[in-house]
Amino acid sequence: MKQTLITIATTLIVVLMCLGCSSTNQLATETIYDAKVQVETAKAANAQELAPQELGDAEQLLARSEEGLSAGKETEAYRLGMRAHLKAKIAEALALASQLEAEAISAEEALELKLDDAAAAYQDLKGAEQELKELQSTPEDVR
Repeated sequence: MKQTLITIATTLIVVLMCLGCSSTNQLATETIYDAKVQVETAKAANAQELAPQELGDAEQLLARSEEGLSAGKETEAYRLGMRAHLKAKIAEALALASQLEAEAISAEEALELKLDDAAAAYQDLKGAEQELKELQSTPEDVR
């Protein structure tokens, strides 16, 4: 167990060192690209209608991130890009949740209609059974 923790810690340190060695500009650029992709994904999920506040926030953060990168503020651009990415992800999740909720409501309404139909059919069956009983109990000469 202790050896595993040491191995994980060593691996984490190496990864962090590699990240530190990589260009902050490149990291910010990649983050901005990822945020743009996530914003488009959120739009494809109809977030403009279903999560407009979150999508708007993501787009504003993305614009600020791009401005920061242009101004040479790579660290700030990276942070804003990450926030934009996460806000867009939230917008997408809210949009999808809203769509699923609408589908669930529609399915529930359809189920209620089917249950009403089944109850009406059951009442028709009971009425037919009652009529049959009455016909069977009628004397032969009346028929």
